[in-house]
Amino acid sequence: MMIREKMIFWPLAAVFTGILILGFTSQGNKKSAVEELMQDIELATKKSKARIKKDMDKPDFAKIKGMDDIGDYKLLLKRSPFFRVRPEEKAKKAEPIPVKDIPKKAILKYKGKVVMGSKVMVIIEDQGTGKSSFAQEGDMIGDFLVSGIDETRVVLKKKDGEEVILNAVKKEDGQKRGKEEDSEVK
Repeated sequence: MMIREKMIFWPLAAVFTGILILGFTSQGNKKSAVEELMQDIELATKKSKARIKKDMDKPDFAKIKGMDDIGDYKLLLKRSPFFRVRPEEKAKKAEPIPVKDIPKKAILKYKGKVVMGSKVMVIIEDQGTGKSSFAQEGDMIGDFLVSGIDETRVVLKKKDGEEVILNAVKKEDGQKRGKEEDSEVK
């Protein structure tokens, strides 16, 4: 039994000794790795500061973008094959001609009605813009307030008192109606 214990003890002792030596060695490597990391950080900081200084030495593009007139780019125009630089006296500046904006009148058309329980909504299309809107009583469509909805008409009022009444009854062809009546009678 004693021989078996010695056979197990000595290899375990060698492994333990190896682990201790490896641990002490790795501690030394850890210190050198930390020092190398700190040197890398300092080098990266210096490079960053140098890059910032280099960026500050670049031309100010915001100032260049702020130039409004093509005359501000005389050197560029002088070298351009597409433009001729004229002396300032000869160049005439054209004054813009004011254009009167004619307000577009809303052309509203009733498209349909949707009933959801007690809630009644109408579909109204602005034919000037092509935009359709769902609206119920009290809603605004453009400058118009939907003031009344019933079976035959939709009443819209503008702030200045103008009132527009849209016919809510869809017109059907007389021929179609006649054919339907004939089919119901048979």
